[in-house]
Amino acid sequence: MPNPWLDIDVADYIGHMHSPVVNQGPILNGLLREALRDLRPRTVLIVGCSTGNGVEHVDPAITWRVTALDINPLFLAQLADRFSNHEFQLDVRCADLAAAAFEPAAFDLIHAALIFEYVDWTPVLPRLASSLSVQGTLSIVLQQPSATTPAVTPSPYPRLQTLESVFRFVDADTVIAYAKKRGLIVVARRKVPLPGGKAFEVLRFRRSG
Repeated sequence: MPNPWLDIDVADYIGHMHSPVVNQGPILNGLLREALRDLRPRTVLIVGCSTGNGVEHVDPAITWRVTALDINPLFLAQLADRFSNHEFQLDVRCADLAAAAFEPAAFDLIHAALIFEYVDWTPVLPRLASSLSVQGTLSIVLQQPSATTPAVTPSPYPRLQTLESVFRFVDADTVIAYAKKRGLIVVARRKVPLPGGKAFEVLRFRRSG
């Protein structure tokens, strides 16, 4: 069965994520900005990068390499065009996270926002952990369920509703327990409220050795 993410075009995705009823785009932008500011990574991997929301906050005086992965080639083409003249090295990879391989101990920051809900995350997390540099940080953003709003909020962009067929909520406590067994210690956790009674759970893990 084709992945429905491959049928989402750039304009619909951006319009949905920035629509007033969803408003997740600006919040996700701010979360990546915070991670870059707080952690000052030399190398960054963004999985499920979409069109590069938040990449504009990369400071090339601090971060020399950004690796951006997404399954949708249209999203990546937009990202590559947006950041073609930036001073950091941009490595764009079109791949399914479920099958993607990453260099060992290569990234000071790995940012995974709203991606675990769309893949089988249990085999993915150990691969991300092994790609962290010593004392590197894995930043995960999870969407929490709402009693009043469906997983994919209805918006003027109905094509996004097809994503509900592959969306699965992920329990933060389960992720934390699983990560601990693989050498990742949670160092920060907080909730960020969203429209419609939803919330993000923001987790940061540090590689312990």
